[in-house]
Amino acid sequence: MFPRISKAKRKSGTYEYLVISESVRVKGKGSTTRNIANLGNIKRFSNKDVEGLIDGLIKIFKVEKYALSDQVEIVESLEHGSIILWRKLWNKMGLSQMVKSQLRQEKAKVEIEAEKYIEIMVINRCVEALSKLGVTRWVERTCYKAMKGYHKLPLDVTYFYRSMDYLLSIKEGLEFALFEKMKTLFSVNVKLTFYDITSTFFYSTNCPISANGHSRDNRPDLEQIVVGVVTSYEGYPIKHFVFEGNTKDESTVAEVVEELKKTYNIEETTFVGDRGMISKLNLDKIKGEGFDYIMGVKHRQSEIMAMLFSQGELKWEDYDKYNGLKIQERNINVTDFLIWKSKELLRKAGTSFTDKDFAPLRKMILNLKDKDELKYKSYKEILEKVVSEIKLRRRIFRLIKKYQGQYKNSLRTIICLNDERKAITKKKRDATIGVLSEALDKLFSNHNNDEEMAATEKRLGGIFKGHKARFRKFFKIDRDKETQKAFGYSVNQKAIDYEEEMDGIFILTTSRQDMEAKKVVESYKNLKEVEMLFDDLKNFVDIRPVRHWLQVRVRAHVFICILALLLKRIFEIDCLKGKCVMEPLEEISKSKLVKYKVTFSEREDRSKTFRTVSNTTSMQKEYFKMVGIRNPMNLENFVW
Repeated sequence: MFPRISKAKRKSGTYEYLVISESVRVKGKGSTTRNIANLGNIKRFSNKDVEGLIDGLIKIFKVEKYALSDQVEIVESLEHGSIILWRKLWNKMGLSQMVKSQLRQEKAKVEIEAEKYIEIMVINRCVEALSKLGVTRWVERTCYKAMKGYHKLPLDVTYFYRSMDYLLSIKEGLEFALFEKMKTLFSVNVKLTFYDITSTFFYSTNCPISANGHSRDNRPDLEQIVVGVVTSYEGYPIKHFVFEGNTKDESTVAEVVEELKKTYNIEETTFVGDRGMISKLNLDKIKGEGFDYIMGVKHRQSEIMAMLFSQGELKWEDYDKYNGLKIQERNINVTDFLIWKSKELLRKAGTSFTDKDFAPLRKMILNLKDKDELKYKSYKEILEKVVSEIKLRRRIFRLIKKYQGQYKNSLRTIICLNDERKAITKKKRDATIGVLSEALDKLFSNHNNDEEMAATEKRLGGIFKGHKARFRKFFKIDRDKETQKAFGYSVNQKAIDYEEEMDGIFILTTSRQDMEAKKVVESYKNLKEVEMLFDDLKNFVDIRPVRHWLQVRVRAHVFICILALLLKRIFEIDCLKGKCVMEPLEEISKSKLVKYKVTFSEREDRSKTFRTVSNTTSMQKEYFKMVGIRNPMNLENFVW
């Protein structure tokens, strides 16, 4: 049944009539049209008549959804796509059930739906990271406002704070439950575990665990905390730690290794850590727990590594190639190092000696056993044969004792050279040295009187201010012997040559004797997953600045950020297969839950409010499908 215009020819002309027709099938003739009603000449109908006719039919038959009206008003548009995507990943991990289960074990009674507040805070970090007070307003702009089970949730900020307290109380159990879940869902590989630390700063000074320390945010003026994260080989965070702001890198390792062994029941793994993590204590602890290690070495600060670069021992004529790197392997016996270092100390002290003179000390070092208890008196006589100066004798003895228990060890090292990075580093350094040389030329060419001389020191400090301070070692400042006033400079070419030798090099040490050198390098390179995670920690979930000062809230805030990173990693690794998440998230965010009002008759002031999801594009459907959402426009989880 449908309206149409029927034309009729008369002697006086052609007339048009508005008729209601229907399609019928006549035997022998096929389909044809039959008029049911003639509403009259169309010239009799004004626009108001037509609108009244349509409104009347809509009212009589109650078919408002077919209204043909321009009176459509958008009442509100709520964030939808981002929320349902992250909730899908949250539910995939069963996090709400885990939180409730852990709380039942820890607390006799929980008066609020803490799991919902925790979920909202975590998902807010993934969508639009805000303060906890900001979250209470953000919820009103999202589809949580109309979602079953959430639409009546009290949004006072105190509920969020209490939920943070509950979250921290179950940290250990929840992290372990998540680890077990990841083993089931993603078959996480813990044969290699990666560990690194970062820092994040405060604007207040009231937190008991905040302190000034080595800032990785270039904000040494602000107090901070230190955050350590352990990830699986794939890049999933499996454990995190919060330390005081002045904690040193290497002092965190023992606690981490012990936790992996005792709590996570990881019996066999290779612990991969960055430069700065290595110390004798840490390596002993790692080996003591039955773990292997692959660690970066600060070769500029390592006295053992200095042996590799002495007297031209490290040459690049013989090397293997791997992924754009030149690599070569060296095994350093601890006793060989002690012999070399002892000789170096003697040479620096100006002591002349022959191999025959040094022979007693050499023999003593080679005969050392790991279980020997070293006492100065026992070796004083041997040392006196080689070293005349008392202080130098004691210094050599302290060196030998420092490596007690490791005398039979052989340190496996892998030296890697990146020629491209070497060239870039040299180019940047030469450019900076050139700029500083020009500034020094200008400084020392202008002062002629005492007043200008007095200002020289201040201006000299300004030249080497900030990041340029590390370039001061490349210059020797000439000073008057009596007044100590600076009057000129020269370039320290020896220091420059040494830096050029170090350029583009990084060194690894490992206890894995069975792993080929290329595999060791590859494993260490995968530590970049933790570095990427830290970048996300600061730029994706926006952990900084920390707006809390109570220790429990600070730690809970970090945990919320880590949970948000876990969801991001699952989306990135499991769904997108390692591709960047920013484009999918931007596309998904365009999906809105829209509430609109339609006016059906201005004369009778009749209207109705509807809710719908904005049309889903094919690209959005693809991304939703990746996380398991088949119908992103489904409204059954929302109340009207």
